[in-house]
Amino acid sequence: MTTENTTALLHSILGEIGTAANTLGGELMEACATADACTGRRLHALGALADKIGWLADLALEKTTGSAEIVGDAEDWFLPPSYHAAKSMEGKQ
Repeated sequence: MTTENTTALLHSILGEIGTAANTLGGELMEACATADACTGRRLHALGALADKIGWLADLALEKTTGSAEIVGDAEDWFLPPSYHAAKSMEGKQ
């Protein structure tokens, strides 16, 4: 049986995991921009893994709190900035 304090601790841990994964993913994306092709592919793969870890933390937060608190849903974690830019323009034209 989980207590209210245990739930609060879990939410804090999940928040730290998601935030760290988001930071790591951003750093890896920046490193990809200046890397050679082989290294860039590896960094991209590591970034995808960081995104998956972060999304799982957000998903767990959503299931326990009702709200994804770090980045958002899978669409927010996995789709590129160009997708989000196009989505934000949807219905404005």
